[in-house]
Amino acid sequence: MDLNTRPDLKGNHRVKWLSWPYCLGLFSILFATAFCFADLSGSLDEKQILLRLQPEGQVTVEAGGKVVEQKPAVALNPGQKRYEDTCHICHGPGLAGAPKFGDKDEWAPRIAEGMDTLLQHAIHGYKAMPPKGTCMSCSDDEIKEAIEYMISHSK
Repeated sequence: MDLNTRPDLKGNHRVKWLSWPYCLGLFSILFATAFCFADLSGSLDEKQILLRLQPEGQVTVEAGGKVVEQKPAVALNPGQKRYEDTCHICHGPGLAGAPKFGDKDEWAPRIAEGMDTLLQHAIHGYKAMPPKGTCMSCSDDEIKEAIEYMISHSK
């Protein structure tokens, strides 16, 4: 048998270097070589790169990479940010008895208990709610801001 051929399933001898591992390796080498020698300079200048690295919401960029418009990012209420980061998981759909965001009927008896009670329940946990709603890195003030945000949309 010739060392440059091998039999396939039907017993026919094929050229060894045409098998898929060799083709895949060859394609990888060609792709890497083409990428290494491609001319990647000149696509964006330094100012455009810095503008694209700004926080989301400040720069509008067309598909070609040209900066079209700059506008300030919308600043979220700190309570809204905390709600959207953590609280919405349970208070959005009302999981495990959590009062749904914006549902006046569910929030009314809780609001009647007072802010101090709500804050203590949120910080230390209450029924199915874990302490701090699983946001252990949140300060008591951040928890209070999130409660105030939810209450303001549930009156």
